[in-house]
Amino acid sequence: MTELVTTSLTAKAGDATLVEGAELRLAPGELVALLGPNGAGKTSLLRAALGLVKPDSGNATLGGTESTRLSPMQRARQIAYLPQLRPLAWPNTVRDVVALGRFAYGAAPGRLSKEDAAAIDRAITICDLAGLSHRRTDTLSGGELARVHCARAFAAEAPLLIADEPVAALDPRHQFRVMDMVRQFVDRGGGALVVLHDIPLAARYASRLVWMKEGRIIADGPPAETLTEQRMADVYGVKARIGGLNIEIEGAI
Repeated sequence: MTELVTTSLTAKAGDATLVEGAELRLAPGELVALLGPNGAGKTSLLRAALGLVKPDSGNATLGGTESTRLSPMQRARQIAYLPQLRPLAWPNTVRDVVALGRFAYGAAPGRLSKEDAAAIDRAITICDLAGLSHRRTDTLSGGELARVHCARAFAAEAPLLIADEPVAALDPRHQFRVMDMVRQFVDRGGGALVVLHDIPLAARYASRLVWMKEGRIIADGPPAETLTEQRMADVYGVKARIGGLNIEIEGAI
């Protein structure tokens, strides 16, 4: 079973500590939401965990191998990564963008094996893009483009998925659509780690909440155990009223 594991992971930029002593685990069968205010170190943790930047101390492994020792193709076969910024170099068709998810298998849009084409078709179907597959991406709405990026990640058919703010700037309907797709990926046996700023959305979908503040993980557990009024005050500096998983933000402290 492929797992992403960090042990006492610390990452710095010059004299600034971005992540300190992070202990994190992601395995198939769970949807984990990574929470914390802007500047808490969430993206830095993801990049260090994936081996995209070398940690200053501690360790990160993917499938039992140190993340920094993996080639891009080896990494992509084990985990699909949707970064916070997802620019497209040019306005390709939807199908060609989804085909980029087969990079790990040496595929290119004009050179697809039967297995590649089948994986792309499955991802397009999962993300309800069949009617848009030949549209140029610069003609799509923000919600449609978010589904295209999800399909690109799903086309890799990797056992794990990391998505950094996949619902940012989307309206509530499209937020639910994207999170439904991530939930279905987990229900099919995958494991997903998603950075979110919408706490009610995280509580609705995630099996675990990982809370970060000032570069440190300060809590990790089910929503019913870790989502508290005191934690909202400590992490976000807001006064909140919580009844079960219902959250009402009353204002800044």
